[in-house]
Amino acid sequence: MANEDQQAFQERLDRIARMFAGIVSHAEVSSRTRCPYRDRHDLCTALFRCRNQIQAGSEPDLLTCGHDGTFDYRTAWESRPRARERASAKISAIQEEAAARRGDQTGEEPQA
Repeated sequence: MANEDQQAFQERLDRIARMFAGIVSHAEVSSRTRCPYRDRHDLCTALFRCRNQIQAGSEPDLLTCGHDGTFDYRTAWESRPRARERASAKISAIQEEAAARRGDQTGEEPQA
C-alpha cells in the first residue's frame, strides 16, 4: 500500500476504534446494574424463574423485568438459597480441615 493509502486507512481504523470505545464503555457500565435478560422493551427473556419477573397485563406468558437497577440482580437467580448455604458451610468445613492438616504436616498444632 502507498504511504498515503496506509495513512488514510489508519485514520479510518482510529475513527472506528473511537466509535466502538464509547459503545464498549457504556455497555460495561450498564452491565453492572442492568439485568442481562431484560430486553429494550423491559420484557424478561430469561428461560427460568426470577423473583424480579412481573406478569405483564392480562397475558400470563408475557413477563416484564421488575429489576430497577439499584441492587445486585444476580442474587435473584438463586432458586434454592438453603442449598447454597449448605454448600457454603460444607466448603468452609473442608477448607478448615485442609488448613488443620497442613498445620499437622508443618509440625504445628492442628487447629480445632
